[in-house]
Amino acid sequence: MDEQQTPAGWYPDPLGLPQLRWWDGQGWAEHTSEARRPLREQQARTVYAEPVVEHPAEPEAPAAEAGEPVVPPTSKPTAPAGPAALPAGTSEGAVQGWSGAALTIVSMRNAGVPTILDVDVAGHPNLVIDLRHNAFSWQLGLDRFPAEPASVAVSVRIADAATPAPFELPGSSLDGLLWKMGFAAFPDELAPWLQPGQAYRLARWPQLGGFEPETDPLRQAAMLSNGVFTIEQLANFTGRSVEPTRTLINALSLMGVLEVAR
Repeated sequence: MDEQQTPAGWYPDPLGLPQLRWWDGQGWAEHTSEARRPLREQQARTVYAEPVVEHPAEPEAPAAEAGEPVVPPTSKPTAPAGPAALPAGTSEGAVQGWSGAALTIVSMRNAGVPTILDVDVAGHPNLVIDLRHNAFSWQLGLDRFPAEPASVAVSVRIADAATPAPFELPGSSLDGLLWKMGFAAFPDELAPWLQPGQAYRLARWPQLGGFEPETDPLRQAAMLSNGVFTIEQLANFTGRSVEPTRTLINALSLMGVLEVAR
């Protein structure tokens, strides 16, 4: 498949390293995460950054129980094998800031994989996210959210309907955490899963609690609930500059409350 036709997502690193690298739909990004074999069979497309080199087929990996992924062998580099691996950062592969966590959440949601995320934020209590219930648990209040931690490491646990929640439900609404994370993850650029020139509308109003959001982004979000705007149109219509408007779009998209209209 031609690279230009490959959707954004986590793929095996084209350099042959034992990790995943984020493909933004047009090129390879700097964001990486340690790779794990899939826990269930998936059809994989192949992405290459260099000419394909044929390798003998390797034996199938042994079956793994939920929560016990099989780590692929790293004795020799192989050509990328497609998006059938799951992203999971560790303390050895910590990503600076929140971008890695944001990319992992979007990737898991797009893949439809029921997931629990254990997030190690340097210098702060551990954060647990249950994407099945759109909820999280964190001893740190969102009014003290660390926008620029030294590192953020994400570990992925695959769950199903029978897997108990890792904290007492309903927990805290994930909307508020992703609002904060979205503003911090890509403050100076459009999120990698979005495309320039897209127009957006608000699919539902976010549930924000535990902190006081600023008035201007809330006003812009309200405009998106009543119309369809590009980033530039929304900025002009509300009298704000493009940069903070773009960051708001990043946050709303990460929260899953934003629809691409065209």
